[in-house]
Amino acid sequence: MNSGLSASAQKVIQDYLHLPFPGRDFSCPYYNNQRTKVRAALRVLVGKGSAEDIVAEAQIISLRDKINLDSLTDEVLKRFLVEQNIGIDCSALAYYILDAECRARGLGPLGKHLKFPYANNPLRRLLIKLRPVENAGVNTLAHETNSLEVALSELRPGDMIIMLNTGFEHRLNHILVVHEVEYANGALCLIRYTHSFKWQKDGQYGHGVRQGVIEVVAPTQTLAEQHWQETGDNDERNETLAQLRRAKTVTLRRLRCLETENKKNPD
Repeated sequence: MNSGLSASAQKVIQDYLHLPFPGRDFSCPYYNNQRTKVRAALRVLVGKGSAEDIVAEAQIISLRDKINLDSLTDEVLKRFLVEQNIGIDCSALAYYILDAECRARGLGPLGKHLKFPYANNPLRRLLIKLRPVENAGVNTLAHETNSLEVALSELRPGDMIIMLNTGFEHRLNHILVVHEVEYANGALCLIRYTHSFKWQKDGQYGHGVRQGVIEVVAPTQTLAEQHWQETGDNDERNETLAQLRRAKTVTLRRLRCLETENKKNPD
């Protein structure tokens, strides 16, 4: 038995996997503003734009720089986005997917359900509420006020796989969104996830929004003990799994607003 996200949340995913440039088919690049530290910019310029924002900004830049986007191949157009620092980071992608899921379930926008515990003062909290996607980082989504931990056997579409303090220097956080699960004989057997990431093997331009599959072969063990497949690379060659194994903390979490909805409408 399969269970997946709503059609509207799946559309968000597809729009990032296949950016809505007319007649094109390539995924949105990964971009993390922490490296450039741009402040108070348009969300599309700090890795927080919607798929539509990204297409519109690329068109604006092309007009300014007198570049005919229609003359570019998919590969060159994606390279153009990367060189303009246009893309999506992992937490913004998660926000847009989960926002669509909340709306599809009649819960309204995700922003109204989130608390921002790292805001230092009331004015800052108000400003953040006005720009939730720019401020809903991995730590915020993973905070106890916004989400609760769930067991591997209980994962559902819309749940989050959170990696805290990962990377070689343990300075990175990362988030994957579960978009579909599959059960066999009542037991979880497959987890399908979506995220925005940059593998080392991607080089300068090959990174971006991608999907993977986790085969649950040891239900009583951690996620690190399951079989992972992404972009044709399994287990030890899978750089997402490598990041998970480097993380100081790995937690499976569910937004509290979605948990409340699940209790009101059990399967």
